[in-house]
Amino acid sequence: MNEAVTLRGVTKTFQTGTSALSPVDLAIAAGSFVSLVGPSGCGKSTLLRMIAGLLDPSGGEIARAWTAGPQGIGFVFQDATLMPWANVAKNVSLPLEIAGLPHDGVAEAIARVGLEGFAQSYPRELSGGMRMRASIARAIVAKPSVLLMDEPFAALDEFTRFRLNDDLLALWQANRWTVIFVTHSIREAVFLSERVIVMSPRPGRVVADMPILFSQPRAAALRNDHAFTDVCARVGAALGEAQAA
Repeated sequence: MNEAVTLRGVTKTFQTGTSALSPVDLAIAAGSFVSLVGPSGCGKSTLLRMIAGLLDPSGGEIARAWTAGPQGIGFVFQDATLMPWANVAKNVSLPLEIAGLPHDGVAEAIARVGLEGFAQSYPRELSGGMRMRASIARAIVAKPSVLLMDEPFAALDEFTRFRLNDDLLALWQANRWTVIFVTHSIREAVFLSERVIVMSPRPGRVVADMPILFSQPRAAALRNDHAFTDVCARVGAALGEAQAA
């Protein structure tokens, strides 16, 4: 299977002396959906930013199978980070504008995230869930092969979060991006992912790599299944062991 990204002995120590990551070895297959979970401050977001090329590792190497730029990766942050003075269409077109690419796909990206009719709306006129949909549209407008998501739904209410989880899975199944998803929610990670990577407290390292074997597509009813609860419990136990070690 082709790997989208491979990390070999990757470490990160900041100039303050804080050691964020001890050696991390991790390979993520192209087209897969992988979630990173771990305690606050364990280096999940740092690892994601190094995969994106926004931070350099202090040691080790990262081999990426995509080219730089918006057609290689899309990044969705915890905050929607929309420009308040620009409407949805302008916000979504930003990566294309920066890269000097045509804006032909803006309307399509807006439609794919369920924001038809809101292209001319401003962020202040949107709900939190709608702002996050706009942020996802901006990340996918250039049709990247990899989508990196850093706790994108953490600030949303549970109902909105579930709906966006369902919609994200549908988008992934239709496009088969490689998705690397950071979350504090074990249930979210298990519902979305083919693999859940459990990380230790800082300096972060991989302590468990757990396949999630539920078939795709996944229905919302899976969240109420005993088998789903059992898998969540196993991931939670691995996380608890990591925190106690």
